[in-house]
Amino acid sequence: MRDEAAPRSSQSRFWRDHFAGNLAAEPFLPWNDIPALSADERAAIRSSVQQFQLGEGASGSRLLRYGRAFAEEIRDEDFAPALELFIREEQRHSRQLLRFMEREGIPALTRHWVDSVFRKLRVLAGLELSLRVLVTAEIIAIPYYRALAAATKSPLLRALCAQILEDEAAHLRFQASMLARLGAKRPRTIEWLIFRLHQLFLLGTTGVVWRGHGKVFRAARQTYGALVGDSVAEFLGLERVSRELRTIARLPWPAVPIARSARPQPSTSSSQTPLRASGTSSRNRAPR
Repeated sequence: MRDEAAPRSSQSRFWRDHFAGNLAAEPFLPWNDIPALSADERAAIRSSVQQFQLGEGASGSRLLRYGRAFAEEIRDEDFAPALELFIREEQRHSRQLLRFMEREGIPALTRHWVDSVFRKLRVLAGLELSLRVLVTAEIIAIPYYRALAAATKSPLLRALCAQILEDEAAHLRFQASMLARLGAKRPRTIEWLIFRLHQLFLLGTTGVVWRGHGKVFRAARQTYGALVGDSVAEFLGLERVSRELRTIARLPWPAVPIARSARPQPSTSSSQTPLRASGTSSRNRAPR
């Protein structure tokens, strides 16, 4: 009897290996450079980087619990390990940001109302809602880290932002593949409605982000309109990839390939293409 879960599992295995490889290869960052933030730069980024550091450090325990239940349902033994390694990579971003903040004398936050709201939203219901809230934060992180890199002249902060951007581009593709699997059996009209509701939530979130992090964007000479435009472009790119993968997920075995669009692509330093965050890294790139 043919195992229809096998082709889908191969995508999870790819992402498991990708994240495991990233965690095993510690990226080179210029930690020995002398702290270089000016008083104006510190004032522009201080509260903002504190909030993002807190958000990146979420434990992900509920998301992982939902993921394990879904993995059992679809008989994919690599789905939960891939999700766990993804969460660990996010937590590494938090540790790296904290290390930067300690070097610059910026204290860490233990709580913030925006982070609390996002965490509560992620536990309202199941895996998909949790993922979509997380995806929204990841989408907005792309223009944010671009702006943060441009807001100071710190070589360390710029290198750290470039590394996070490279990781986030792959994260969005991984999440697109998960959302595709969750929506593969739904009618297309329902998928369209979910897409529109998610888009509205994203637009509302950009307003909250601008209110809390506008100093960083202004220091980078970026406008609110640019933040919205970049975020929507990333969102539409995510939806395009997810739609392609939903189509593939509906195919019978053995017609299902590992979608090329699901694989992380190397990014370029000036690219604004959705799902391809700018920034370069000295760490080995994910396989194509």
